[in-house]
Formats: sequence, C-alpha cells, structure tokens
Amino acid sequence: MAREPNALALAADYETLLAQLAAVREDMARLAAQVGASAAQNGKATAETITVGLHDAQHYADKKAHDADARISQAVGANPYMALGIAAGLGLLLGALSRR
Repeated sequence: MAREPNALALAADYETLLAQLAAVREDMARLAAQVGASAAQNGKATAETITVGLHDAQHYADKKAHDADARISQAVGANPYMALGIAAGLGLLLGALSRR
C-alpha cells in the first residue's frame, strides 16, 4: 500500500503537468497572434512610407520636367533660327548614322 500514495502523487503530478502544458500552448498562441499583428502593422507603416516617398519623387520629376520644358521653350522663342539650325543639323547627323 506504500505504492498507492506514490501512484496518486504521480497521477496528480501528471495532471498538473498537462494543465501547465495547456497553459503554455495558450500563451504561445496569444504570443504568435500578437507578433503577427505587430508585423502586419509595421508592414503597413512601411508601405505607407514608401508610397509617400514615391509620390514625392513623382512630384519632383514632374516639376523638373516642367522647368526644363519652360527653359527650352524660352530658349527657342529667343533664338528661333538657331533652334531650327540645331534641329536640322541633328536630323542630318541622325540620318547619316542610321544609314550605316
């Protein structure tokens, strides 16, 4: 009968261990959910930062293109015959290069 208390103690320890393992599983599931939510939130913030950066880059490129167009229009308006001569010369040069 000395073995019965040991058997009961082992059974109780086993049940306690099972309960603790179940609690660990629940904690791990909660932790995984929190890490997933945090990663998703960080991903969204990074995507928003990239979107804003691309928008700023597009705005900058549009502004530079508009400025270049305005300078070219001004230069052609100030020197129309020179612009015509340069365009004709480039046309002849490109035509000669394309024949080869």
